[in-house]
Amino acid sequence: MNTEQLNTQDKLRVLRRKMDAAGVSAVLIPNADPHQSEYLAGHWQALKWLTGFSGSAGTAVVTQKEAGMWTDFRYWIQAATQLNGFQLFRQGDSGVLPFDLWLADTLSANDCIALDGKIVSAAQAGSLKKKFSQKGIVVDTAMDLISDLWLDRPSMPRTPAFELDAVYAGQTRKEKFSRIRKKMADYNADCHVLAALDDIAWTFNLRGEDIHTNPVNLSFALIFMDKISLFIDPVKVSTALGTTLGADGIELFDYNAFYDVIQNLGKDTSVLLDPERVSDFIYQVINKRSNIIEASNPSVLFKCIKNEVEISHIRDTAVKDGRAVVNFLHWLCTSDAPKTEICAAEQLLNFRKEQDAFIHPSFDSIMAFKEHSAICHYSAQPETDLPLSPGAMFLTDSGGNYLTGTTDITRTLHLGAPTSQEIRDYTLVLKAHIAVATARFPATARGYQIDAMARRHLWQQGLDFGHGTGHGVGFFLCVHEGPARLSSFPVDIALGPGMLLTNEPGLYREGQYGIRLENMVLVIKDRDTQFGSFLKFENMTFCHFERNLVDKTMLNTEELNWINAYHRMVYERLAPGLDTPVRQWLGHKTQPL
Repeated sequence: MNTEQLNTQDKLRVLRRKMDAAGVSAVLIPNADPHQSEYLAGHWQALKWLTGFSGSAGTAVVTQKEAGMWTDFRYWIQAATQLNGFQLFRQGDSGVLPFDLWLADTLSANDCIALDGKIVSAAQAGSLKKKFSQKGIVVDTAMDLISDLWLDRPSMPRTPAFELDAVYAGQTRKEKFSRIRKKMADYNADCHVLAALDDIAWTFNLRGEDIHTNPVNLSFALIFMDKISLFIDPVKVSTALGTTLGADGIELFDYNAFYDVIQNLGKDTSVLLDPERVSDFIYQVINKRSNIIEASNPSVLFKCIKNEVEISHIRDTAVKDGRAVVNFLHWLCTSDAPKTEICAAEQLLNFRKEQDAFIHPSFDSIMAFKEHSAICHYSAQPETDLPLSPGAMFLTDSGGNYLTGTTDITRTLHLGAPTSQEIRDYTLVLKAHIAVATARFPATARGYQIDAMARRHLWQQGLDFGHGTGHGVGFFLCVHEGPARLSSFPVDIALGPGMLLTNEPGLYREGQYGIRLENMVLVIKDRDTQFGSFLKFENMTFCHFERNLVDKTMLNTEELNWINAYHRMVYERLAPGLDTPVRQWLGHKTQPL
């Protein structure tokens, strides 16, 4: 049976027959792969195949009688339009139970839940098993009920791997191996397991294109004190690259050989791994014969603290990317050519391609006009592609992957004369943005404390937004990078010098418009006082804000001074590389308020 030709109800009918034959009462289908990636290669997009939902965060639950999908605020509007045959549960909304509590109330003692342990993290699987065991419900992570049904499943990607030279990375891979081995020694670990693709890309100074807009290679790695093994499809590694890797002491194995190797680790081997960043299957296999040391991957913190070489490149990249975005905004506001959301994205991509060392977008550009701007992660499709015309808000959220860094920027403008409410809302979001940009904070501060600074101005008006204020950004790597972030979620990671984050508060009125203003910021040293060390942010994005959307009467003197100083800096940095018409246009846009 070709399940690609079946509609959702037919797929559910076939899946439920398999559930019945296996004695399973429910199936969990997370949006996940064996590497705990946020964005997935087509081979792993089972959630999309089954439900029709294409967002990056979601979990589907199928029982014999019901089918539901849970996703967070960013995707509520998108999921409502895409889901086919599944009930939408707006995760985090008032009165909506999380999927595990809903399922615990739905099932009975001795019921069984199937969950593919090769894609769910060990941490999540362990948490679910513990929760459901309290009600006598079994979670079986050795059962994959989807793969056999997905007959036209996309094949595994086979894009070539390539080396990121130390002139960009700032460190050789041998230096990185040494740093990791020192941390392994601290834990008395004999072996360290790497399954997260960005960890492997950073550690090995390798990049690829196996996941759309994410410069990574599908791979696994094992780091021992005396050897290093990289598991990757051999077709991806050229002879020259293989020789270079071999010279650095790296032995290459086929991607799928990883599972055989971890089953044959020494009986008393001490293995360092992060349960959040390896699958439950990997964890269970290793746990059968080896000693597991649970700790965060050393590369996670090493990676998020940019070195001086990377920081220098990021500063240069901010100027290049700023020129591309300003050229785009000038085109958007001055060209008489007909425009749509999709053609706007194409035009911005063309401007980025003109910049030195540009590789590809860091994510699919969000070009959102009118009510689409209220959809946080809107993606224009041919059937939804709105023509742009005067009279409404337009939100553009985009980024680039360069050899010299990764960018992420959002601007919102009005293609006409804004209303008083739109001006008020824009100014409130700008005040929230400035609150973060000007923050000074102790070296012990966490991201959730900075997040509250941004929300204060909105909260005072009874307003809020449902996503975090900021996320980490990789260096020519994933545009969303942990562990630090600016979010109400209480992540216990202190902000430290060298961390690159975004500052992107927003406000969304469903069915009307959305506003988001995003710059990248670098955590840097501020000063030492008798009360300790203090930090601040250095701006890493150059592009003007919209003067016609700002109500000066809502801003205090410090906020006005910040905007004027920022606009002066934008013009000084970008103007030398802009053509005369664009330079003159930017000069007007950056005039003092």
